[in-house]
Amino acid sequence: MGQGRGFREALSSFIATVFPTDTLLGALKVMERHHVQVVGVVGAGGSLVGVVHETQVLAGWRTDPLAQVSDVMARVRKTHAVRSQQRRLARLHGRRGGGQKLF
Repeated sequence: MGQGRGFREALSSFIATVFPTDTLLGALKVMERHHVQVVGVVGAGGSLVGVVHETQVLAGWRTDPLAQVSDVMARVRKTHAVRSQQRRLARLHGRRGGGQKLF
């Protein structure tokens, strides 16, 4: 139960997101711009599909800096709590569908 709470708190603290099709170079630029080491990865409609840490990006960078984020990200399994959090974040930021970034 405590793990779920920590995950929900982590979800609400993403200040930057990228798409799975963004390049590792692009993800690194987003991380640097926002001074973060972890970003959420969002899919169509702004749904959270994964997270990526700077160490994952740098490890993939050695092979191909233009590889996609989806090649190195950790995928998130959807739960009721995650879907609820996504809806709450979408309402807070006035975003709906269209593959837009939440932040």
